[in-house]
Amino acid sequence: MNNNKKKIKVNRQSSPPLSTNSSSEGVTAAALQDLCCKIDDLAFSGPGNSLNIDDYHAWCVDSQGLVHDYAPEILMLDVEYGTTDIVRISFTGDVLSERLVHCEKTYDAYLQGMKAQFGGHIEEAKKYLLSIIHTPFFPPKNCYIRAKILYESDPENYSLVIGSLGFRQADGRIHWEYG
Repeated sequence: MNNNKKKIKVNRQSSPPLSTNSSSEGVTAAALQDLCCKIDDLAFSGPGNSLNIDDYHAWCVDSQGLVHDYAPEILMLDVEYGTTDIVRISFTGDVLSERLVHCEKTYDAYLQGMKAQFGGHIEEAKKYLLSIIHTPFFPPKNCYIRAKILYESDPENYSLVIGSLGFRQADGRIHWEYG
């Protein structure tokens, strides 16, 4: 990986505070359980909290700060809470390291499979994938392969990012679908 990557600014918004009822005398177990369910419903899920190494999203950011990823309608395929208001947060530290090892294995295996289709020439497979990268024909659910191919095409211009992807809902909450 290129150690000269440009940093991406991420704005994180905190959840709105929960209102409390100061007039209640005590908290029953049922009320506490109800409150926990409401908190779970509000939170949907959290970015980077999954222990599943397959749970991530990958994209590129160019030198101008533009995100290069699947089109929103592709990202929203087969997800219940998809919206066009997409939020991305990059992984850091151990979470990033764990996912990167897995991603590289997936990338290598994918290219080996493509190699057979291109007469044993991995570079030809990469050229083909690069030629369809900005079209709806690039295979969905292959975000790391897509981002890595784009990054390798011009590592001076692109930074490869692995992280969480979520969809902001009409009420402002974010449903973290990947990562």
